[in-house]
Amino acid sequence: MKKGKIQLKPRLLSFNVFCILILGTAFYYFQHASGQEVKESNLKYGNNPKQTLDIYTPKNQNGENLPVIIYAHGGGWRGGDKKSVSDKPNFFTENGYAFISINYRLSPEASYREMANDVSTIKWVYDNADNYHFDRTKINLIGHSAGAHLILLVVTNPHYLSNVGLSYKLINSVVDIEGPLDLTDFIKRFGTYKKVFGNDQKVWEKASPITYASNKDLPPTLLIDHGNNGIGKLWGNYYRRFFNDGRFVICCDKYGCNISRRW
Repeated sequence: MKKGKIQLKPRLLSFNVFCILILGTAFYYFQHASGQEVKESNLKYGNNPKQTLDIYTPKNQNGENLPVIIYAHGGGWRGGDKKSVSDKPNFFTENGYAFISINYRLSPEASYREMANDVSTIKWVYDNADNYHFDRTKINLIGHSAGAHLILLVVTNPHYLSNVGLSYKLINSVVDIEGPLDLTDFIKRFGTYKKVFGNDQKVWEKASPITYASNKDLPPTLLIDHGNNGIGKLWGNYYRRFFNDGRFVICCDKYGCNISRRW
């Protein structure tokens, strides 16, 4: 496979369409539609048993390359599984996307850095794009809770993607469903996560996507949260800092909670 310099077109218009698609799921009842997707399970992207992924593609394809959703599950960095996708694959494949749900190593066996390195399985998707008819210019990331934190960390901190020979400019868009941006604030509020990140606040800062918010070339990002006691209320100031150049910030009310749970 011949690889040349990646040329990406402006992404804002396509991101607007993507946002409409995402938000539309708040009103979608996720009725099961058997046979609308093709699934390949437990493909390995590494040597650890946790380093596997599932690929869902539309049953009927027109021969064009498919835009891609890569999904990282939640679970507090200590649990969760790629199988926990509800009807997301069905919804996205019906709308012409390839949907890829990944597993990643978990605490205490893995550090947050190793988890983030696993989320950099974007490299596997990029390298295997020709085999699966993926569109390399339309790779989108979605994460829930801990998974959302990891995808944002991978996108904002250039270390992770550059370590596998890629750039954050490869990412078309990002969707964070209830994922923390500032772990210093988060761990102070929820001390149980010291079991994952330790007691050193300098480590918390390095693990925080907000630390790398000064990069103005980050891909368009959608943040989804439920209101009242959610991260939107807790970290509204961080959201404004993170996206002070006009990127999208969506903090949903109670319906946002339905999005993440039913997804």
